[in-house]
Amino acid sequence: MESTQVMVEAHAINTYAYCPRRCYYEYVEKVFYHNVYTIHGKLLHDHVDQPGYEQRGERELTRSLIFRSSRLGLVVKCDIVEEAGGEIYPVEYKRGSMSDWENNYLQLCAQAMAMEDKLGTTISYGFIFFYASQRRIRVDINEKLRESTNEVIRTIRNLFQQSTPPEGIDDWSRCKNCSLVHYCLPQERKKLKGKIPWERFI
Repeated sequence: MESTQVMVEAHAINTYAYCPRRCYYEYVEKVFYHNVYTIHGKLLHDHVDQPGYEQRGERELTRSLIFRSSRLGLVVKCDIVEEAGGEIYPVEYKRGSMSDWENNYLQLCAQAMAMEDKLGTTISYGFIFFYASQRRIRVDINEKLRESTNEVIRTIRNLFQQSTPPEGIDDWSRCKNCSLVHYCLPQERKKLKGKIPWERFI
């Protein structure tokens, strides 16, 4: 597949920023397994994944909108698109507690850029809603974030030209909760590279 033909998904951007190796498995090799965390996230998304419209005070909410931008090579699914005070912006839902993860910001930025291209408007901010905290944070879609997002998009396209996956994060505190841990085998790979003493596996 030519890299220029690849339509990069917003969730792939999130996945790559979290772990490049997982992104390769999931989007290039098309390998995916569920675990308790992915199933929990799917259940919590059931409502926002149902297309629909509702009014909450001065805010108008439209759920589960898909935007494609051939120019940017992006296809995104927005959990919520809100309109309030003459502004329109994406709202991304996450199952965990409030956190400061760049991968979430990159995903939201990709949604905003695809919306801009389709709607012919400028989106200066969006929100991330955290289920566990029942709170949301505002994310400014500034030039620095846009540049970082475009760089990840280019890198993901290049993954489709590779015959082998890139390095993973290989951080057991994060790897152990990944649904692909038994496919990726980060501990075993480290062991074979001599990065973990053999006695830890006896």
